[in-house]
Amino acid sequence: MKIRTLIIFLLIFLITYAYSFEFAVLGDSRAEGGAPLVFESLLEKISKTNAEFIIHLGDFLNNSDPKEYEFLKRQISKTKLPIYFVPGNHDIKGDMAVKAFKDFTGKPLYYYFDYKNARFIILNNAFGKLGEEQINWLIEVLRSAKGKYKFVFMHQPVIAPNFFLSFHKADPSESKRLMKIFEEEKVNYVFAGHIHMYYRKVINKVVYIISGVAGASPYVSPETINGKPHFILIKVTDDGIEDKMIPLEN
Repeated sequence: MKIRTLIIFLLIFLITYAYSFEFAVLGDSRAEGGAPLVFESLLEKISKTNAEFIIHLGDFLNNSDPKEYEFLKRQISKTKLPIYFVPGNHDIKGDMAVKAFKDFTGKPLYYYFDYKNARFIILNNAFGKLGEEQINWLIEVLRSAKGKYKFVFMHQPVIAPNFFLSFHKADPSESKRLMKIFEEEKVNYVFAGHIHMYYRKVINKVVYIISGVAGASPYVSPETINGKPHFILIKVTDDGIEDKMIPLEN
């Protein structure tokens, strides 16, 4: 009986461990147009955590110039972790920039991947809207997910910290529709950049996080918990999800 109990305990432990992982999220580094050392220092700090990969929320370039990727390559050499990129408005202006994004990342403008017990969905709303084709794709991808958790990543946020910054968020009517989809399809987290600050809000059980200070100049707002450079560290276990904003300097 004791051996059986021990075996059950070990199986539970192994299953829980197998599903546990961490990843990091940041956004708006702007290559040479931002503060390059900030982004590079954040990558180095992430590499010292237990994160298994990084998701960049867009605006990793400054002028959508394909030549900027050479500088970006040198920056991301600061970490050996895989980085998944969300397209931002400073990254894909024009056909040449779109092609350069696809060539560099090896991905289309929107895509998804599964990791352990979670689905990760990268959207393209770099210029404020997804459009019908991408929304239909999003619904299909959310509904086909087999894992326990669903994470969505976009550049422009569907919420804003205050009225003044609401002019920086995505298309208002589409944002309302997306928030309803996120709620109905039980999305756990929605991450966005574009607004240069950290902001977190839970709406109808969906956690919305804005993280846009990885090198770009921060915005100043009373609602800002920390407008300083930072990244988000997410810890996923079979029991739940924890998120923590980690500043570059404590």
